[in-house]
Amino acid sequence: MKIAVYTIALNEAAHVERWAKSAVDADYRIVADTGSTDDTVPLLRELGVNVYNIAVRPWRFDDARNAAMALIPSDVDICCTMDMDRWLEPDWRNKLETAWESDTTALFCRTAYKTDEKSSNELRSWPTKNFHSRWGYRFRRPVHEALVYTGDREKEVSCLDLTMYEAQDLTKSTRRQYLPLMQLAQKEDPSDPQICFWLARELMWAGQDLQSAEMFKNYLLLPKSTWCDERAEAMRHLANISGENRHHWLDKARQEAPYRREIWRDLAEYYHDQQDWLNLFWACTNGIDRTRRTGSYLDEEWAWNFRLYDLGAIAAWRLNVMERAVEWGKQALDRDPDNGRLKANLAFFLRKRDGFDDSSVSSS
Repeated sequence: MKIAVYTIALNEAAHVERWAKSAVDADYRIVADTGSTDDTVPLLRELGVNVYNIAVRPWRFDDARNAAMALIPSDVDICCTMDMDRWLEPDWRNKLETAWESDTTALFCRTAYKTDEKSSNELRSWPTKNFHSRWGYRFRRPVHEALVYTGDREKEVSCLDLTMYEAQDLTKSTRRQYLPLMQLAQKEDPSDPQICFWLARELMWAGQDLQSAEMFKNYLLLPKSTWCDERAEAMRHLANISGENRHHWLDKARQEAPYRREIWRDLAEYYHDQQDWLNLFWACTNGIDRTRRTGSYLDEEWAWNFRLYDLGAIAAWRLNVMERAVEWGKQALDRDPDNGRLKANLAFFLRKRDGFDDSSVSSS
């Protein structure tokens, strides 16, 4: 079985060594350089990587990736597409060969985000289709490109024990190209819910709230918009940019995906701002009961920190449910033990529970 790891590159000198060394067990390491002006190309060649210079005008990520795929030798069995800011875990090849079956055409691994290579903490992870057979696949979309099968029968398998890590480089100038390319992608296929959602989000990040809200609403109306997690995420974003309709959209998100803790955290913050203590208690109770992440790219680390317990303790105090206030106050402090405000609040809850009156607590 022959394996090739390939990608496109532009001014990736900072990531070259990590990328190349993690893929050293591949039979081929192939990079299509799209015009680097730093040391990307010489560094890759020093590490034994096959580098080819290509030019794509007008720029599209799918055209560049398809050009890179075309450079893979014909005797390769399995291809691994891996961006330069990603790296493979040790022993990845053994896991891949064990999971790959004779009729497999694509394999899902686990992609995990980290703040940096040395961090032991994963921000989030989800399955991604990064391994595919040499023939029968193409990239589609000018940005947020999708790997699509062009053959007769696709056979996908999963090996979530195989991990590909990423420490995303947010300083890269290519990020500025995303909005116009997403607008082009949406124009090319208006029925594609994924690109519609991503375009709406990009417009929101660019401060174009009216256009973003219109695109999110358009996304929710698309016939192929059926993934509850993402639909709820669109509603969460609409809540943030819709002003007085905030509660309307948060409640719709709750109905769409009640298993997502992020939604309950948003509702808790809303009810806290409204000083609606009973509904705050309800939102915190439901949020804390959600103990499993979805495993999708939409999971957010902050939803699992101290805040739900913190807000729940405040709601319990306001409702004079002091045992619960103490319980949640302790759990909040366990998750942020150096937080002076949480320490002071817990001390207050303990005094209140034990019959000693005091003035107030702090929520921020």
